[in-house]
This record gives sequence, structure tokens and C-alpha cells, in this order.
Amino acid sequence: MPTQPCPVVLEAVPPGRRFGLLVAGLLLVALMIAEPAEAGDLQGAKARLASLEQKIERQQAAIAKQHERLDAMGGDLARVQAALQETQAQLATSQQRLADAKARYDESRDRLQGVTWAAYVQGPLAPVEALLGATSLTDLVDRYQYLNSIQVANAEVADGVVDEAAELSAATRELDTLASRKTEQSLQLQSHQAALRVALLDQQRQLAQLNAQRRKAAQFVRRLSLRADPAITGAGETFGNWAALLLSELGAPRCRDNLRALVAWQVAEGTAAAHNPLATTHSMPGSTAFNSVGVRNFPSVEVGLQATVETLRLPMASYGYDAILSNLAHCAPATTTAINASSWCRGCAGGLYVLNVLPLVQADYAAFSSR
Repeated sequence: MPTQPCPVVLEAVPPGRRFGLLVAGLLLVALMIAEPAEAGDLQGAKARLASLEQKIERQQAAIAKQHERLDAMGGDLARVQAALQETQAQLATSQQRLADAKARYDESRDRLQGVTWAAYVQGPLAPVEALLGATSLTDLVDRYQYLNSIQVANAEVADGVVDEAAELSAATRELDTLASRKTEQSLQLQSHQAALRVALLDQQRQLAQLNAQRRKAAQFVRRLSLRADPAITGAGETFGNWAALLLSELGAPRCRDNLRALVAWQVAEGTAAAHNPLATTHSMPGSTAFNSVGVRNFPSVEVGLQATVETLRLPMASYGYDAILSNLAHCAPATTTAINASSWCRGCAGGLYVLNVLPLVQADYAAFSSR
């Protein structure tokens, strides 16, 4: 006969213990699920950060290319402006020449009118009567020579009137030509300024996009507990805010002229360097290289401001920075002229560095300061 199985006796589990076992099981399952999910999130964050880094690099390259285009446009604008100024100088000279020619013409005409009137009063036989009144041959010769000299002088007066009239006509034609040239060059200048404004605003848009991408990158860097790279995470202040902060650091007033001058300066630089809108090459702790000429990326707004202040206060009179600081201290409207004359970027933009940007910033401060 087959062997019968022995009966198994199940011990009853108390209800409290059953609940504890259930909770422990659920926690174990949750941990097993959460660990791969968290790892997946971190991998996703790293991937998104890498994608952002690539976008930031492309954006920086696009800004650099746009800056090269702006440099070329600045040179074109400088040439057109120089040509216009030369035409204006020639126009002023031509206007003076025209005035002088008219004065000589009027004088010659008055003399001719005087001669004509005298001849009319004396009558056509006056020369004959003068000759017939001679008392001797010598007197006759003298009278003839005198009458001949008067005739020659009168002819010269008449010729002079003709010459002065011709010069007056030539001066008038020259003035008309220069006036037409001035009008054409003025229109060219306006066209170049309008194109420069569009390009600068496009640069502002690109810088704003770069800052937005850097802010996102900074969030991922913090989440992943990575070391921050200013080139990737250094989203700065708007140009208007940074100008106000720099003025505070310098102890200079936040007046209208100062704010516009500093915003124009930042727009003229148009750099993508982190926390370094004036593109100083002054090295600071934590800074990294932005480009091959030594412009730095700074780890924070505060460090970037300190670097800029230290640069402007360098004890080198030949740099011309003292004039910039003096103008800022007195809210002088000539600050941009001092910047242009300094060694900061002497000769840039065809010699119009910052000066060609200031009128555009003055006309639309809100658009340029809010980047």
C-alpha cells in the first residue's frame, strides 16, 4: 500500500505580525523600484546637461560670428560717417567761396554801373571835346593817353564783371553738387545705423537665449552635485542692472548719462564671457579663459564686478581709464568719448567704438538695458 503523507499542521500567524510583514515587503519592493528609477533620472539629467552644453557652445559660436559681423558694420558706418563729415567741411568751404564770389561780383558790377553812368552823363562826344581842347601837341598826347587808360580801365571793369559772374556760377554749381552728395551720404548713414540697430538687437536676443540656457545648465549642475563651470552656468545680470551695480561698486552716481554710457559699452562689447560684459582680461580666483586674447569667465557677478573695478583703477595713466572714472563720478556726458579714447579697445569699430552705439541706446534704452 502506498505510504500516506503525514498531515501538516499550520501555525496561525497573529494579525499584528502579518501587517508588519506586509509593510516590510512593500518597502523592499519600493526600494527595488526606486533605485533604478533614481539612477535613470540622474542619467537623464546628465544627458540633458550635455545637450545644454552643446547648445551653449553653439550659441557662443553664433554670438562670436555676429560680433564679427557687427565689427564689419561698425567699420562701414565709420567710413560713411567720415565721408559725410568731409563733405560737410567741403560744403562749408564752398559756401564761403560762394559768398566771397558774390561779394566780388557785386563790387565789380557796381564799378561798371558807375563807369556807365559817368559815360552817360558826359555824353558820347566828351572824349572828342577833351582832345580838341588840347593847347599843344604834348597836351594832346597826354590827353589821348589819359582817355585811352580810362577806356582800358573800363574794359577791365567789364571783363572783371564777366569773370566774377563765371566764378559765382561755378561756385553755385559746386555747392549744389556738394549739397546733393551730403543728402545721399546722410541717407546712407541712416541706413547703416538702422542696420546696425537691428544687428545689435539680434545680438541682445542671442545673449538672452545664452543666459536662459546657462540658468538651466546651472540647475542640472546643482542637481548632479557637479563642479560649476562659469562658461556653462554663468548667467549674468541684464545690462541695465549690471551698469547700476558697477556704478555702486565705483561709488559713482546712477544718473541717466552714466547708465546709458555703461549700457552702450556693454552692447559694444557684446561678449558671451560669463559675468564679464566689458570683456576684461583681469584674472581673478575661480576665473577661466573665455578666448585666446585673455578675456575671462568669472564664477559670479560679484567677482566679475570686482575684476572690472580693479581693471579701471589700474595705476597706468597711459591707459586713459582715469578719464572714464572722472566722467562717471561727475555724470559727464563725455564718458563714451573717454572710453573711445582709452586703450580699452582703441580703434575698434572703425574708430567709433561705443560712440556708434550710444545714439541707438539713447533712442531705445529699454530694449538694450533689459537683456
